[in-house]
Amino acid sequence: MPTFDISINIYIFLLIIVTAALAGFLLKGSRKLVKKDRQIKELEQELVQAHAELLESQKEFCDLESRVRETPSPVITMKNSKEEPPQKPGEQRDRPTGTTGTD
Repeated sequence: MPTFDISINIYIFLLIIVTAALAGFLLKGSRKLVKKDRQIKELEQELVQAHAELLESQKEFCDLESRVRETPSPVITMKNSKEEPPQKPGEQRDRPTGTTGTD
C-alpha cells in the first residue's frame, strides 16, 4: 500500500483557520446587519404612517371644531337680554300678573 508524506506548516494551518473564522463572522454579521437595517426601515415607515394618520385625524378634529364654533348655538337662553338692576333686600318687584308680592 502506498503511503504519502504530507507536511503541513502549523502556522499556515492556523492562519487558514483564523481567516476562515473571520470570514464566517463577517458574512454572518453582514447578513444580520442587513436584516436589522430592513427591520429599522420598516419600523420607521410604520411610525411615519402612524404620525400621518394622527395628524390627519387632528386636522379633521380642528375642522369639525371650527364648524361647530361657526354654527349658531341651538340652546335658547332663559335670561332676558336686558340686565335688571339687583334687588335690594326687603324690596319686592312686580310680578308679571301685575300684582305685588305682598299678601
